[in-house]
Amino acid sequence: MERLLAQALSGEGFFAFPGVLLFRGPDAFSFLQGQGTRDLRRLSGPSGVLFLNHKGQIEEAATLFPHPEGFLLAPWGSLEGLKARLKRYIVFDQVELATLPLFRLLHADGREEVGEGAEGALPAELYPLYTLLKGLPLLSDIQGELPQSVGLLHLVDYGKGCYVGQEIMARTEGKEVSYCLAGLRALEAGEAPAELFFGGRRVGEAKRLIETPFVLLGLAVVRKEVPLGGVVEGGGGQYRVEALPFKEAAWSGQRSSG
Repeated sequence: MERLLAQALSGEGFFAFPGVLLFRGPDAFSFLQGQGTRDLRRLSGPSGVLFLNHKGQIEEAATLFPHPEGFLLAPWGSLEGLKARLKRYIVFDQVELATLPLFRLLHADGREEVGEGAEGALPAELYPLYTLLKGLPLLSDIQGELPQSVGLLHLVDYGKGCYVGQEIMARTEGKEVSYCLAGLRALEAGEAPAELFFGGRRVGEAKRLIETPFVLLGLAVVRKEVPLGGVVEGGGGQYRVEALPFKEAAWSGQRSSG
C-alpha cells in the first residue's frame, strides 16, 4: 500500500468513483445556472462546481462535464446527497436526473474524466490518505464552510447572475476571510470532528484525523491568526498546526515521537 501511495503522490495512477448523473431537459441549462457557482456559458471541459445554501455555505460539490444531451455531474460525495440537493430546488422546471453506470476518474496529476469502467484504478481506501497528504479536502471537510475559507474561491464565477448563495458571495467579494485550511500533526491523539481551541479561545474545527503509516495527521479549518507551529487542542487531543500540503518529512517513514 505504501508503494501505491508513493505512486499517487508522484502524480501517477487514478482513482475511480461509481455513479454519474445525467442532467437533461429543456430547462437543464437555466436550472443549473441558477444553482451552481460556475458560469455554464464558459464551460468547455471538466470543471468543479459548488452548490451553496442561502448563507453561502457549501452543501454539495461535483465535477461538471458538458454532454450532448445536457450535463454530466460526478459527485464529490455521495450520488444520493447530490441528487437530493438538486431535487430540493426543482419545482416546475422541465429537467430530468438520470443515474448512469459510469465512473468519475480522478487522475493523480489533476485531470478528470468520465469512464465506463474502473479497471486499473488505485484502491479507493487509499483516497482519504492521499487527499490528506496532498492537502485536498473531501466534501465532508468543506460542507458548511464558505468557499473562500477552504481555498475553493476559484470555483466561484463572479458576475454570472443569480444563483443560490450568490448574494453572500457578492458581499464578501474581495474581502479577507478569517479562516483557512490547515494541517494537523498529533502530539496527543484525539477524535474528529471536534472544535479546536488555542489559548482557551475557539479557533476552528478539526475535520478529520487519519492514522497514517507514519504519524497521526489531520485536516482542519482554523482562524488565520493561529501561527504555523502553534498547538491547538480539541476532541481530547493536542495538535501542531502545519501548512498544506504536508512536507515530505511528514510521511517519509519516520513516526513522530511527539
